[in-house]
Amino acid sequence: MSLSLLLRGAVRCNAANLVKSARITPLKSYSTLVANVQRKAVVQPLAVAKIAAPVVREISVSAPRMASAGSSHTLLWTVERIVSAGLLAVIPAAFIAPSQVLDALMAISVVIHTHWGVEAMVVDYMRPSVVGNVLPKVAHIALIIISVATLGGLFYFIQNDVGLANGIKRFWAIKGKDAQKA
Repeated sequence: MSLSLLLRGAVRCNAANLVKSARITPLKSYSTLVANVQRKAVVQPLAVAKIAAPVVREISVSAPRMASAGSSHTLLWTVERIVSAGLLAVIPAAFIAPSQVLDALMAISVVIHTHWGVEAMVVDYMRPSVVGNVLPKVAHIALIIISVATLGGLFYFIQNDVGLANGIKRFWAIKGKDAQKA
């Protein structure tokens, strides 16, 4: 409170205003002069210049930005955490009992988890104030295309080949030329 009074008084207490408001005469004491200035500072509201903000229309293609604009950001955060925790169960289950359903669930979970992580990096490091307005949108569109292509490729591998978990197991079983010689 006293800080705001001090600031209001400081705005109005230049020498010209002091002379006009106090009409300094030999009969007025210093305490009367200070009381008059403080009374005027308290009674008169602080005048703040209103600056009109430029109208900028932002088109957001980022899920975190869209969620933060509305009220569903906490829901998105919760879903991200559920998917992350679900990966701890889905990945071992897909390797223990390989099936197309568990492979598809693992593919969806891993791709969406990776997509959200890379999207957070794109949003954090491709800020329009740093790299311009076009590059963040191009990077985000490229991320969406790569995520969709990755998911499509994994679904194709699950449907037309040995499956995701069995394919990873086979890859791990490959021995290099150095290991075969020994």
